[in-house]
Amino acid sequence: MLRNTVTHIVLLIALCFVQQYVVSRLAIFGAFPDIVTIYIVFAAVRHGQKQGTTYGFIAGLATGTLGGNLGIETLSKTIEGFVAGYFDIPEDSHASALQKKRRYYKAAFLASITGRTVYALMVNVLSLPIPWHIIYSVGLATLFTFIAAVLAYQLFFKKILVNN
Repeated sequence: MLRNTVTHIVLLIALCFVQQYVVSRLAIFGAFPDIVTIYIVFAAVRHGQKQGTTYGFIAGLATGTLGGNLGIETLSKTIEGFVAGYFDIPEDSHASALQKKRRYYKAAFLASITGRTVYALMVNVLSLPIPWHIIYSVGLATLFTFIAAVLAYQLFFKKILVNN
């Protein structure tokens, strides 16, 4: 259990560096997919709300330290892990592969939109009027993150979640 947790945390911190120094450079109109959120969602769906919230907090500390928004990032990532944890798939679940996929997609969408909304309410880097900023920032970033979540599911998480 401890080895598994350490592996998740090391991978999460590595993803924070990739997010900050690679993925954020691929921004389209200031929005980019959040790979850290995708991993938080995966961890929360697989291991539960408590683990998802903990990993969200750790990811928020790492991304906040790297990006300079420590408090805001920590809050938004922690909330993302908490929200995604509602879609936990227990180990003894008899859910079908389709049901598990739907739970993952719902968790990815809701966690992303919630985290981006919290972040957008506190930071307005484009200096847009507040309603436009929320629609623009949250909508575009959530769309990109959800597309990346679908790709991550198909390429990496499908086997792990279906066999869980």
